[in-house]
Amino acid sequence: MVARAAPTGPNASGPARCRCGHYPTNHMRVAPVGAGSPGNFRLEPTGPCAVCGDAGCARFTPAL
Repeated sequence: MVARAAPTGPNASGPARCRCGHYPTNHMRVAPVGAGSPGNFRLEPTGPCAVCGDAGCARFTPAL
């Protein structure tokens, strides 16, 4: 599956997107839960955009 940039502007609908045009899920990273519990992970929406990369979009910034 190919990831595409989302439409932006007043006619764009759906959940909030980052200014780069991608959904918040593209900015989530896998983080371990607890030091002594291997195999337990959660998603944290703090990582760089998985589509744009760290150099293109380092963090989630909601579009206005």
